[in-house]
Amino acid sequence: MKKVFLILFLCFFLSGFFFPHGNQNTEYDSTALNPQVLLTFLGFQYASENKVSIEQMLNSYAVEHRDVLISYESIPPKDYFEVLSQRIKVNSMDDVFMVPPWRAWRYFEEGYLVDLTSLPTLSSFRPEVLEQLRVDGSVPYVTTSLGAYGLFCNMNLLARQGLDVPQNPEAFFAACETFRRAGITPVAIAREGLKALVIAECFEPAAFGNADAFFDRLNEDGVFFRKNLTRGFSLLARLRDRGYLEAENIFHPRGNSADMIFAGGEQPFMIGGIWLSPPLGKLALPFRFAVFPLPVAGEGGVTVLSLDTPLAVSTASAHRQQAIQLVKSLTRPDLVRMFADGQGLFSPLKNAPLPADRAVHPLWRGMTTGRAVFHSDVRLRHALWRCLDEGVERVLSGAPAEEATEYVVRSLFADRQVWSGNHP
Repeated sequence: MKKVFLILFLCFFLSGFFFPHGNQNTEYDSTALNPQVLLTFLGFQYASENKVSIEQMLNSYAVEHRDVLISYESIPPKDYFEVLSQRIKVNSMDDVFMVPPWRAWRYFEEGYLVDLTSLPTLSSFRPEVLEQLRVDGSVPYVTTSLGAYGLFCNMNLLARQGLDVPQNPEAFFAACETFRRAGITPVAIAREGLKALVIAECFEPAAFGNADAFFDRLNEDGVFFRKNLTRGFSLLARLRDRGYLEAENIFHPRGNSADMIFAGGEQPFMIGGIWLSPPLGKLALPFRFAVFPLPVAGEGGVTVLSLDTPLAVSTASAHRQQAIQLVKSLTRPDLVRMFADGQGLFSPLKNAPLPADRAVHPLWRGMTTGRAVFHSDVRLRHALWRCLDEGVERVLSGAPAEEATEYVVRSLFADRQVWSGNHP
C-alpha cells in the first residue's frame, strides 16, 4: 500500500513540475516530425479572440521553414517585464522576445540584443516609426504593430445636440459643458486614457514643431520639463473640476470598464486605445461611433502612438540566424497587415492600406498627416509613461497639477537611480 501511495505521489509531483499551468506555452510547427531547430519566443498573452492572428503568423513561418519548431510562451502584460528581467538576470533569454522600448537602449548597450540594422524589411517602415527603432544608429528591435489612443465619439449623441466632432480644447470643453448641463457625464475614461491625454498635451509641440529640439530640451532643462508636464496635468484637473469625468470611479475603479460604459450609449466621448474598437463593433450598438485624434492644441488634434509589439533577438541565442529570419518574416507587409488587423492595431509600415476597422479611419488619417506623438519616445531619456500613474492618481484625488508633476519627477529620479545600477 505504501508503495502504491509513493508512486501516485511521484506521478502527481512530476506532472506539476514538468507541466506548469502559470503561463500559456504554445508550439507552432509544420508537418515535420523531427525539426532540427527549436526557437523559443517570449511574448504577451493575448485575449482568446486575438490569439488567431499570432497563431496565423507563426504557423505561416513554420510552414515555410519545415526544419523549425517555434515555442511561443505568453505572459500577462502586467507580469511580463518582471519575467523578462529575471531571465536576462540569469542569462536565460529566449531566442526572440518582446522588449520594452524604454529599456531597449540599456539592454542593447549591455550586449543583450542583436543589431537588426541589416534587416531588409526595415525599408518598409514609416520614417517616424523607424526613428523610434533606432538607438545610437543601431536597430535593436522592430515592431509589427502600433497602438494608438484617440477620442471615441458617439456620433448619434453629437448629432442630436447639433455638435461637430471637437478638434481642439475649446470645442471639446464646450461640447462637454453642453452634455453636463443636460445631466450627462461627458467622458468615459480609464487610467491609460488619462495618461494618453497628459502625453498628448505635454508632447504636443513635438507634433507641430522641431521634435528633436523639443526632446533635447526636455532632457536637459528641468524647468521646461516641469512646465510641459504641468500643462498636461492641468488638462486633467480641468476635466475633474468641471465634472466632465467621474474621478471617483477612476480613482477607486468599480463596476464596468470605460468601454462598457461607453457602449451604454449615454456618454458622448471616451478616451481609449484603438484595440477597444473591434470588440465594441461586435456588440451591434444602437449608435454609430468613430475614433478621432485627441483634441489638444491646434486644429486637428494629436494621436498618441506606442510600439505595441517590439521584437528583439537575443545575442545569446544558439540559433541567431534562424531567429533573425523569423523576425524578418514577421515584419513582411502581408503578415503585419494580418496581425495589426487581428489585434485592432495600426500597421507601422509606409503605404499600408487603411485598417480593416472603419471606425478608426479618422484617427489613422490624423497619424498619416504627422499629427502624432509616441508616448514613450525613444528620444526622451525618462520612462515618463511608466511613471505617470502616481501623478494621475494625485490629480484624481484632488491635488493640483503642480503637485502631480512633482510626484512624477520624484518617481522618475528614483527610476533612474535604480537603472543606473546593475539591474536588468
